[in-house]
Amino acid sequence: MIISPPLLKAKDAHETDAAWIERVMTVVDRREYPVNGYSSWHGGIHIRQTDEGRPAESVRAIADGTVVSLRKSSDKRDQAPFNINADKPNTKGSDDGYVLIKHETEIGSGDVAKVAFYSLYMHLKSLAETVKAGEKVYRKDPLGLPGMVDGVNAFHFQIFCDDDNISKLTGRKSGELDISKNGRTDAVYGDIHFYLPPQTKFYDKASADNSTSITGLSELYTSNAPLYASMTLAQGNCTMVTRQKNTEIDGKYDLLGEPLVNADGEDYEYNLYKTALKNYKESPSAGFELLRFGRVINTDHETLVPADAPLWMTVNYPGGKGVVNLADPSIKKFSDADFPHWTGWQLIDDDSDNNSQCNSAIIKKLQEDGDYDNQCGKLICHFPFEWEKSTIDTRFSWLKTGSDEHDPMTEADYVKFKAHAEALCFDPGMFSSGRLWYFEPKSFIRHFRTCSWLGCDVIERVMTANTSKKNKNALEGIKNITSEYYADINRIMQKYNLSDAKRICHFLGQGAVESGYLLSMQETSQQQIIVDGVQKGGVIVEASTFNEATELGHWYGTLETEKDNYFSGKKYNSRGGYITGSYSWINGNCGDVDAQKFRGRGFKMLTGLDTYSSYWVYRGWLSKSDFDKYWWDDPEYKKKNAGGMKKKPPKIENPQKVTESAYDCIDTGGFFIVCFKSKVLKVMDEDKFGKSDDDNIILKVTKGINGADKGIAERKVATKKAKEVIDDEV
Repeated sequence: MIISPPLLKAKDAHETDAAWIERVMTVVDRREYPVNGYSSWHGGIHIRQTDEGRPAESVRAIADGTVVSLRKSSDKRDQAPFNINADKPNTKGSDDGYVLIKHETEIGSGDVAKVAFYSLYMHLKSLAETVKAGEKVYRKDPLGLPGMVDGVNAFHFQIFCDDDNISKLTGRKSGELDISKNGRTDAVYGDIHFYLPPQTKFYDKASADNSTSITGLSELYTSNAPLYASMTLAQGNCTMVTRQKNTEIDGKYDLLGEPLVNADGEDYEYNLYKTALKNYKESPSAGFELLRFGRVINTDHETLVPADAPLWMTVNYPGGKGVVNLADPSIKKFSDADFPHWTGWQLIDDDSDNNSQCNSAIIKKLQEDGDYDNQCGKLICHFPFEWEKSTIDTRFSWLKTGSDEHDPMTEADYVKFKAHAEALCFDPGMFSSGRLWYFEPKSFIRHFRTCSWLGCDVIERVMTANTSKKNKNALEGIKNITSEYYADINRIMQKYNLSDAKRICHFLGQGAVESGYLLSMQETSQQQIIVDGVQKGGVIVEASTFNEATELGHWYGTLETEKDNYFSGKKYNSRGGYITGSYSWINGNCGDVDAQKFRGRGFKMLTGLDTYSSYWVYRGWLSKSDFDKYWWDDPEYKKKNAGGMKKKPPKIENPQKVTESAYDCIDTGGFFIVCFKSKVLKVMDEDKFGKSDDDNIILKVTKGINGADKGIAERKVATKKAKEVIDDEV
């Protein structure tokens, strides 16, 4: 899901995402969610805004979707019934233009992670001409201009879903998260959370050999109540906080001590690969996932060895801090995708009547305890749709009898109110009866901006960035291949925490060019010919394009008839431009056979025995004990005499393994950029959208990956297309 606020003002320098959303979505007093100033359910918020900018500031679609219905403003805002106070002088009313959008998107893998929700933009004074019922709109598309609500420059904005989708979006339909088992794996994003049951033991240090043994460790504390730890990995850092349930106020969880930043090592996130190699020698890739998620997520492809390998991390407890094995099976693991209740999320479904008066005992208790303002932003509430004309009396007749907070409304005032409500309501179709689930809009947007799962169409737009719109065959080919790879592209971005817009854009932009826009996951060879005494590239060698797994059944070059001198010689393109030299005695290759055997493969192509062996060790397919480190420093290697070498190079008989599955193929890209070329991640994090150094950062990332600027023009186009699709600039 890619989502953004309905107003897109430029972000200030050093402004956090949360602060930016708060600034652009300023809420009118007494028009908050989920209860307004009259103790009535309120499914959204009124966002204060004017359109006095030049050009006028538009209300925009928060995500890709389809327009369900709309209504152009009647331009009778200040007349009755749109102005409920029209009989009073110098009063203004409410604009009645609206747009309702259905968003169908994905937050993870599988059908359960295919979700639908709705956004409603009410009180618009005009609509964009491009907005039409039944037609597609894209995130950031202008919908119209904000109008007035009861004489205030503002518009009503709400986000909601039906019963079928609340469990898909949040993983449940009940108030609190089930802590008897680990959280969902089909959707994993944002912070990682740990439920620590009573009797969890905290020690003075981690086991020296990263084992589960506690021999030599001193116990500092044993918990007598549940604790909840949350881990944030971002910008190279690991931040760990611990919460404990407040014994006096329901739904409140108090932070213990100060947040721990990199308590288990400087640049903790940037060093996950090094830590995985050190602590999980038999399965570093699975160990990387353990460090990243607190558990192994991609179990179809990763196996932790040993299965009970620990995750020792420093965690706060009441009055101190200590080291805990967070991989212990008694400790349950979750992510933001589980909407943990200890971070504030609650599903409120205890008001079963069909009127609009808020009779939720949970909310009333929060108000009595004085903690409502702190918690209301994360209450997900279930109540009737407020824009249905036929149910106005059912929902609002209680106003005539009053409440503890308000005097009864007179019959005359109720008639005016009902006429006003009827003028603003519309036919909601499927929402005309029953109740819906509502989210506080700012919290919903903040939350799902941490979900980096991209739809197939989004990735396709990046992959086709360098393809002419006239080349229908090429566009169709990229579309088809993207559908095969997009799920694993998302899984790998999750795994390597390529989860913010900057990292995603560079990963996709670089990978697009490296993989031939997903069409060429193995390096092909090109005939080398002499034209007028100049070496040039000729036609592509067809045999080099065959799928080694499904068509050849072996790596290309296994047979004597497949020997291809392209990889061991100098390479020129069809215009006579120099590409690169021989692969034979570089990157750890031991001669001409290795040059072909370890040709480029993968999303970010592994090239050379050095890179292949590093990846094989990382995946647990090869042991470091099977070969000598730095074999290329052997004097005989430098003489190009493989037979005379005393140092033992790695033996890999199946280099094509990395292209046999979509997961492995894309994983090479995550590994190469985040692990093998770890400094590249820091360069990505230096990027600043909309700044003049845009081209410079893309160049630095390219050189960090390739050591040169090969394909820089195409990489710039693809990366900038990714930014256009994913960032918030308009």
